[in-house]
Amino acid sequence: MSTIFIGSSLDEEPYATEERSVHTTIVKQVNEKFQNHNNLVISLTWFGAQFGDVTDDWEQVMSFRSQQISFDNVFLIATVDPTYVDDNAIRDIKEATNAIKVYLLGNFDSPHQFSYHAPVMSKYFAKYDNTIELSNIENVFINYNRKPKPHRIEFVNKLIQNDLLKFGNVTLGKDESGIHSDNLSSPYLTLGERHEDYVEHGNHRSIWGFGIPQDFFTLHRMDLWNNTFLYINASTVFNRRDELFNQQDVFKPLLGLRPYVINGSQKTYSWLRYNGFKTFNQYWNHIDIEYGNVHDTIIELLVFLSKKSNVELLQMYNDMLPDLKYNKERFYEFANEQKDKIENLF
Repeated sequence: MSTIFIGSSLDEEPYATEERSVHTTIVKQVNEKFQNHNNLVISLTWFGAQFGDVTDDWEQVMSFRSQQISFDNVFLIATVDPTYVDDNAIRDIKEATNAIKVYLLGNFDSPHQFSYHAPVMSKYFAKYDNTIELSNIENVFINYNRKPKPHRIEFVNKLIQNDLLKFGNVTLGKDESGIHSDNLSSPYLTLGERHEDYVEHGNHRSIWGFGIPQDFFTLHRMDLWNNTFLYINASTVFNRRDELFNQQDVFKPLLGLRPYVINGSQKTYSWLRYNGFKTFNQYWNHIDIEYGNVHDTIIELLVFLSKKSNVELLQMYNDMLPDLKYNKERFYEFANEQKDKIENLF
């Protein structure tokens, strides 16, 4: 019996090295646990019919049907990216491979769910001391958007329409690639940062030309972070309640001692609580952040917070501070738990 691995990994370091390490670890476990079976392990990074101009991995898997090649088990691994394969695609994979069972690993709502990004961030994220605690508040919020995806463009446009940019700082990249914005009218907003500003933290010098630095492993500009109350997470995917893709942006406010809201899947709040983290929507529980319209409720929250004085916001922050400190400590525990889970999936 044997195990075949198909798939790609990122070519950006250190994510590429860490992703390949996860693949190797999982293949080893499959070989040990399912040694009497024929197994197919698939990395879902850039995997799917829509990525045919990047890789031929999807076509290779689909060809197993005509070649009459069968597998007992198929293992789908979603690590650095969301689960771009939907139920129909998973069904196609199962039928093409004649698999008895399909295992969903990583960014799935499944028994084998794990966070790839938490151990990577624990390893590479810049270390900050208690000077990141707020002692003075000048900005209500900060919202970093690099790739101009439709849900990010729509949210930034709502910030502009409601005259809220004066209460915070926002970035939004320009879509020179032509594949992210869906032709929506998109402003280009920058805080004057350069790619070179973040190279020392493991980020690439220039990625895809969005005009906004790639910054996986810092809290960005500390002169802004140190006087800003609320972090608005710009998720990769938007409002899919079954989505469990929690990239580095989810964890930054935990490490940076800030309350947060999420421009993305609202299930993330309950996922965070399930994994032992504190959320902060009880401080504005008259607003239905977790089940209402994502953009409208965040706008409503920003209007509410903008009417408070800086002193009132600081009082709220100080009340939150024990939970904020707890979140930072809990993150490193969680990252270790996820590393252990990745190494012992079955």
